[in-house]
Order: sequence, then structure tokens, then C-alpha cells
Amino acid sequence: MTGRVVLLNGASSSGKTSVGRALLGLLADPWFFFPVDGLGEMRSTVHTRVLGDAEIAAMLVRTRRGYHRAVAGLASAGNDVVMDYPLSERWRLADLLVVLAGFEVTLVEVRCSPAELDRRERARGDRPVGLARSQTLVYEIGDRDVVVDTTMSSPQQCARVIAGVLERLAGARAFDRLRASGGWQVQDPAVVVGEVGDGQR
Repeated sequence: MTGRVVLLNGASSSGKTSVGRALLGLLADPWFFFPVDGLGEMRSTVHTRVLGDAEIAAMLVRTRRGYHRAVAGLASAGNDVVMDYPLSERWRLADLLVVLAGFEVTLVEVRCSPAELDRRERARGDRPVGLARSQTLVYEIGDRDVVVDTTMSSPQQCARVIAGVLERLAGARAFDRLRASGGWQVQDPAVVVGEVGDGQR
């Protein structure tokens, strides 16, 4: 039996991590909460060679491709996984549609107002103000299974909405429809210019 996957997609500072953590306590079975930042933090930050911009970009692509496959590996062994991951580059979704084929994936769109995103970025201090506003692609996928908005709703309220949808959702999901549409085929990410850094998700 393969595991299930819930993908929390939203801009930086939209509240994906808080919603994901709150969701775990509402689910009947044990789930892994596996944010992409958790994988990035496992990579060494101290090394003897200075990397050029192109090498850093390639490293970040490898990290994200590895994250996709790590999630698939967990799920293929029967584990349920909550992903905390912004689909802020077209190739990410295209790759996931291939790597997670055959798995039950529920795509959750985590929204937040631009003004509140700016406020959160200023409060956290580890992201440039305006980053979240620039990540418009995360909301341009064209399909999703559930939408939550953290502007006025707490992580717990949003998590309850997601848990309720998971209990009653049946049939084809957003990933199935997107895969069938064939509209997300993009070039190899290794040659995409302008990859964002880990601090930008």
C-alpha cells in the first residue's frame, strides 16, 4: 500500500508550516511533516570551495529534485507525508507530476493577503520584504483541491478545513487533472536561469 501526500503550496510567510504542524494532530494516522527547509538544513553550510552562482543554482535544483524523490520514497514505503513546499517555479510542479504519479496527492493552496505577508516578513526578519508578493506563480497553477486563507484564520482553523476535506474527498484530484491536461511540461530545470535561494524557498 502506498502512502498519501498532502502538498501545502503557498507563498513565503503564508503560514504553510504552522498549518502543517496543526494538521498532524487532526489526522487519524501518523503522518510525516516534511518541509523542504528541513532537507535544506541537512546540507552543509561550511565547505572549503567557494561556489559560483551557476553552481549554487544547480545545487538548489538538485536539492529540490531530491526533495521530490524523498517524498516519493517515503510514500512508496506506505508512509503518509505532508509537504510544506511552494510551487514557485514551473518545473517544480512538472517534476512532481511525474515523480508522484500513482500516489494520492491532495493539493492545498495556502493564501494570505499581500499586506499581511509584508507584515509577517518584517516581523520574522529572515526574508526580504516583498519576496512573498513576488511569488505569484504559486497561485497560478489553475487547480487545487482545497483553499485556506491564513489572513484572518488561525493555523488550527485552516487545518480543520483541510482535515475535513481529506475525509470526504474522493475521485480525481488536482494532480490527476493537471497531469491529464499536459500543460505543465517545461524544460530541464538544470538549464533554467534565476533559481531562488534556500532563504527564498
